[in-house]
Amino acid sequence: MATHTIRIAMLNADIPVPNVFAQRGTYGNIFHTLLSEAAARTAPGVKIESADYDVREGHYPASLSNVDVLLITGSASSAYDNVEWIKRLDDYVLDVYTTHPRIKMFGSCFGHQLMCQSLLRPYGVIVENDPNGWELGVKEVLLKDEYRSAVEKASTRAMPSPVPQTMRLQMVHADHVRIPSKESLPESWTTVGRTKHCAVQGMYQPGRVLTLQGHFEFDRFVNSETMKVFGAKWDSEVLKKTLEAIDADDNSLVAAEMVVRFLTEEGVEKGSVTRKVVGGLLTPPLQE
Repeated sequence: MATHTIRIAMLNADIPVPNVFAQRGTYGNIFHTLLSEAAARTAPGVKIESADYDVREGHYPASLSNVDVLLITGSASSAYDNVEWIKRLDDYVLDVYTTHPRIKMFGSCFGHQLMCQSLLRPYGVIVENDPNGWELGVKEVLLKDEYRSAVEKASTRAMPSPVPQTMRLQMVHADHVRIPSKESLPESWTTVGRTKHCAVQGMYQPGRVLTLQGHFEFDRFVNSETMKVFGAKWDSEVLKKTLEAIDADDNSLVAAEMVVRFLTEEGVEKGSVTRKVVGGLLTPPLQE
């Protein structure tokens, strides 16, 4: 069987808390393991290769000639923070999307929000602090019929199971993506799903972009250790209830398989979002 290698640039927007880093490494390491295992289960012949880059330190691929996918991890920072590394990442995402249409993009939590902000800003999409507050622990995501249908049409290989109607994922976020209206999105884009708390649990453009608000890369251990640090100064009862909400079964393996399914879709010849930069300095066009 011929091997198809998918080469991922893991753009780490943060580093895991110490106990997690000691056992699992970077977020890029965690994603690599989950996606490699998902590919072995569902996409025989597909091999995942990856390289880590710390974008907080300004580290990016020197060339995109050996990159098939950009993956942006979660972060304790906000996509709208007025700091140089985030502004550079925002510009970088738009530049790659515009000038390198063969490269797919996946974002998790902060990565989801940053990609939506960068690519959909001209359509009135923004990232903001969620007025409903934190969404924490394992939550059920109701996947949209439009998303499920679009994935089925875009799939280029037989998959062992259809896209599910719901999916349970670990959550830890206080920001969200706000879309003015469904009609404001470009025609080829759709939201992935929603929870009772958060209306935009991801975005999808077939063959090009997939984002998830939830963390399939987090399990009980990762999210518990993360919240022990994030919530160290919280009221003890609030933290106790948060840790209880984290200690639940999730569908991280299913989500990883959905991402692999996206990574094996046919690409598109050109992006559908018009190049438009608001603020910041655009990085020079990257050379293949």
